[in-house]
Formats: sequence, structure tokens, C-alpha cells
Amino acid sequence: MVIGGNDTSAGPDDSTHLVWSVTDVAPLSDGKVAVLSSQEQTVFLFEPSGEFVRSIGREGRGPGEFGYPEHLQILPGDTLVVWDFSFGPVTYFNPVGEVLRSWRADVGAVFAAVRKPNQMQIGPERVHLPMPDGSYIVLVGLIPGDFVPPSDVPYRVPVEFFRIDSAYGAHSLGRWEEREHLYSRGAYAGLPFSFGVQIVAGDGPRVVYISSSDQYEVHQFTSTGTLVRIVRRTVEPIPITAMDVEQWKDRVAPSPDWSTWDRAVAELPPRNFRPPVVGLLVDSEGYLWVKDREDPGSSEWSVFDPAGRWQGTLKVPVERLEWVGPKLILGVNRDPATGLEVVKGYRLSR
Repeated sequence: MVIGGNDTSAGPDDSTHLVWSVTDVAPLSDGKVAVLSSQEQTVFLFEPSGEFVRSIGREGRGPGEFGYPEHLQILPGDTLVVWDFSFGPVTYFNPVGEVLRSWRADVGAVFAAVRKPNQMQIGPERVHLPMPDGSYIVLVGLIPGDFVPPSDVPYRVPVEFFRIDSAYGAHSLGRWEEREHLYSRGAYAGLPFSFGVQIVAGDGPRVVYISSSDQYEVHQFTSTGTLVRIVRRTVEPIPITAMDVEQWKDRVAPSPDWSTWDRAVAELPPRNFRPPVVGLLVDSEGYLWVKDREDPGSSEWSVFDPAGRWQGTLKVPVERLEWVGPKLILGVNRDPATGLEVVKGYRLSR
């Protein structure tokens, strides 16, 4: 299936223009596909044919309205749950768009649960990752309040993940390091194929997976922070080519002046290989998918069963894999030249 795209022959009633700034994608039990757009501040429902069905929610501060929706969940019974940014409302809808209920986290209780003395508080003002049972994971910075980023060298901020339960108990999931940044000539910049922590959650008692991305190693935790196992795999490192860097630039910003960035990066030690772990996903059957590489228009994933056994490696024709079920894969591709996004679905044979 294909939803969205750049059909220049489409008429005024065409709905492909709705597919942009896609945050989450997931199917309903009847085959419809829910697409959350953070910029449109709406959930759009489409038939598998690409036909637009309805929109759910809109911009605003009233019931069923969003400031900047960040996460979408589909719960049993096709209940759609939208988590708004910065501890905004968590709103539950039925498939026809009616509001079932809404709640907000007690921000003061969250801060009290995760506060660290003499630390810069970055991260806990938002839900980093929602869980199927309604709990959620926040990220807390572990750097001194007077921290000054080192100049002209890559650095990573130490962080700690906490799962916040219904009683505002904080369950630590360990200390990690955030994605690399470069502070050069008074400005922050990203790095291509940077190392950084990856985290994903699924359903069931052993639900959280975290990788630092430095090695092909994924830690599996229970929801209370107990380490269950470490999943490892031996792989050949993937070289970084000059073309890879240019394609990365096009994805970040197609036509800027990269000269200052090029000079700063040229002074760094050369980076020869990509991170071994690029992303994580847990499918509806409890299998762990580990993204080994991402390229324009495609990505490659290693699949592990719930016991951590490697099942094989699969290349899929989407850059962002968003949802995997028993027989379906859903993902998003973005055209670097136009910025247009398209949601794609493929049949999966297990």
C-alpha cells in the first residue's frame, strides 16, 4: 500500500498533502492506517487504498485538541491514544474520533521522582516513550548545572532513563549517553552516522530494550529496571563513504552552506565506520528488530525472537520502519529534494 506521495495530477480533493511531518504510523484491526502528523496536529485515518477516511483531533487546548502531538498508540479495541508534547494531555479516542477520556501527568510529582541534586534538568519535561499500560519513560540529564560543552570535539551528554508508574514511582533503566553533538565556532551541529542511545518498549513483562550503539549489543530490561539479558551479534563494520556523507547532508538540509561545518569536521579524527546499532523496534509478536543500517529509501534490520535468538536479516524498502505485525510492515520514506513523505505498507511472510 502507498499513502501520500507527490501525485501532481491529483485533483483538489486529493488527500496526499496530509502526509507530512509524520510522527507515528499504526494500523487498526479493520485495515485502516492511522497517521499522526505533528505539524498538522491531527491523526489522519486512511483506507489501505490511500483513500482518506477522517481526521481525529486538531490544534487547540480543549477536549480532543493538541498543542504538539508527539506519540500515537493503538490499544485493543482500536482505541487511539495521543500523547501531547511537554506533559500535555493524553487523550483516548474511538475509531470515529470521539473522545473517550483524557488525563495529564502531575509534572511536579514526576520532577520529584527523578530529580538529581546539582544536575541540569534536561529531558523530564516531556514523555520520552509511552508504554502500553499507560506508564511512560522519561530521560534525565546527568550533567552539572554549570556544564559548558567542549568545543570542536564530539561529546555525549550522560543521561538516565526512568519508567514512571501510575503512583509516580521512578524505576531506573540505567545510565547511558545521548547522541553525539559537535559544538564548534559558537554553534551546535550534528554529525553523520553519530553514536547515541536507542530505546524501545513493547508489551509484556520484559518490555524495554536499550542500546548505546557503540557495540552490537542490546540490553533487555523488565519494566521495573531488572536486566533480563544482553543480545549480541557479530557483524562486519559498515564503512562511511564520501557519498554517504553527501546523502546525509541532503536529508538534513538540501541546500545550505556547509563550508563552516566542513572545516570543523575536517579538523576531527576521521570516522571510518557507521554505528553498529542504528535503531530498535519491537513488533506485535514480541520480536526485537535491530536496525543495522539506513540508506535513502531503505533500511536493513536483524530480527531476534523474544528469547534473544537471531532469526535473520531483512532489507526493507523504507527508511523509517514504524510498525510490524504478523503479516504487515508499515514505514515512511521522505523525498530529500521535496521533503514530501509517503507511508508504505508491505506484506510480511514470517
